[in-house]
Amino acid sequence: MVKKTVTRAMQLAHRPMAIGLWASLTMPDTAWAAPSLGSYSSFVAFGLGVCTAAALVSGLHYKTKQGKNAKLTSKELENRLKALDEHSIVSITDANARIIEVNQKFIETLGYSSDELIGNETNLIYPECELDLYQEIKTTLAQGKTWAGEMQLKTKSGRPIWTQTTISPLFSADGRHVSSISVRTDISKIKQAQSEQDMRCTLHMLRDEVYVFDAETQRFTYMNQAAMDRHGWNEAEYKVKTPADAIPGYSPDEFHKRAQPLLNGEHQQLTYQVNVGDTPLEIRLQQSTSKDGRVQFVAFANDISERLVHEQAKNDFVSTVSHELRSPLTSIKGGLGLVLSGATGNLSDKSRSLLEIAHRNSDRLVLLINDILDLEKIASGQRQLEIAPTDIRTLIQDAATANEAFCSQYGVCIRVVSENRPYIVECDSGQIFQILNNLISNAAKFSKSEDEIVVSLAADGPDTLISVRDYGVGIPADAQATIFDRFTQVPGQDRKAKGGTGLGLSIVKAIAEQHQGTVTLESSEGAGTTFTVRLPTRSDAGGTLPHSVDMLDAAQ
Repeated sequence: MVKKTVTRAMQLAHRPMAIGLWASLTMPDTAWAAPSLGSYSSFVAFGLGVCTAAALVSGLHYKTKQGKNAKLTSKELENRLKALDEHSIVSITDANARIIEVNQKFIETLGYSSDELIGNETNLIYPECELDLYQEIKTTLAQGKTWAGEMQLKTKSGRPIWTQTTISPLFSADGRHVSSISVRTDISKIKQAQSEQDMRCTLHMLRDEVYVFDAETQRFTYMNQAAMDRHGWNEAEYKVKTPADAIPGYSPDEFHKRAQPLLNGEHQQLTYQVNVGDTPLEIRLQQSTSKDGRVQFVAFANDISERLVHEQAKNDFVSTVSHELRSPLTSIKGGLGLVLSGATGNLSDKSRSLLEIAHRNSDRLVLLINDILDLEKIASGQRQLEIAPTDIRTLIQDAATANEAFCSQYGVCIRVVSENRPYIVECDSGQIFQILNNLISNAAKFSKSEDEIVVSLAADGPDTLISVRDYGVGIPADAQATIFDRFTQVPGQDRKAKGGTGLGLSIVKAIAEQHQGTVTLESSEGAGTTFTVRLPTRSDAGGTLPHSVDMLDAAQ
């Protein structure tokens, strides 16, 4: 096949020509120096590239050390072309990059038939990420230069493969560029091996501990240096160990129950905490598949001792300050209320105006302190949930009624959308009511006058979805990632005038997660915002925050 391809190339050019990197064939007794190619994959392909480029030369000469020229015999040429046909992916294109000839290796590797390739432009086999490179190659060939390097091709099935490629232009006797010949070597396996080695080196140098173990046997198949250092094991020792040897009180049954959301595809990563001795570790657990197709788990362990100390100090400070402020503030607010009620005598208009400002701001401070204490109680596990079957539809209607007066201040009405049936969810009704209250009041503050807030309810498999939609100012895309963080208020027109502590959405997120649920948002600036709370119909929620779920790519 290659012989036919080479013959075709020579016919197009009408004269002897040099193709590839060199115009002579280097024989075993010939001295030569390889250029520095920078990578093992390039070096391997380079060896084939030398033979390929040299063999495809009209006349097919080689030069000995003594400088004598000799012609290859027909048998030698046939053997070399046969070897080339078995190992290299060869094609010929015309000056417009349309495919003229391909060898059998090309067809087998890319999965196309000859009829599907001949006459089509070469960009058929280029993935989208390489189209700029495709144009660069066309320009290089048009200038009469050879292009060589690593590139990806796309098989008929869409699978990308890596190749070491040399593409050389062929010219007619009068110097016209009439065709090009491409010689490629599949280096996908080399690339994969490099990638795996790079990943292994990266994991080995991480400060976090990395553990990989088989899902069925629970035997460790990999530990990085940090993990081995913690347990004092070497590679031979850890390969006969299981998590039960690393974590006191470890239960395989309990672990599989915890890992079930990974196995059934609900989550890509689970995060939870374990204690090894006196050391608290945050575990980020992911599922992956080994080379032989076995299910395995990848666990990243991070010592969070210092972080917990800092968090506790922060929480203690916030809690202390909040409690110390609450008592005097309650007295101040009560005193202002008495004065405004006329209990101390009549007030001038100016005095009343100033006192009303003070009273409103004391209300805001009380709200801020209550929100801080709510978050602190949830985070520390002091707020235990009172789980009971609850009709969420009734709860939404109650929340809508309770917020009617508040919404009317902004000229906004509330519309509830749901099927006319009960939606029973196991939850703490008081806490879910707080979620609804926060989301509805938030929507009202940032809606335009005469707009409506739509509160909708729907079932989604084992979950219940509560959505609160407004048609107000929306949230800028660059602010959405931090909108649930504490004390976050999106900058924008009239935001200060709307009030708020910057804690409402943090509380919504904390309560939803405490119920093993989630809260998400969709928003476009100027077109409004939708917050969606997803709650499991049956709850396993306890009184503390659950293990958070982060979406990270699995480390293979």
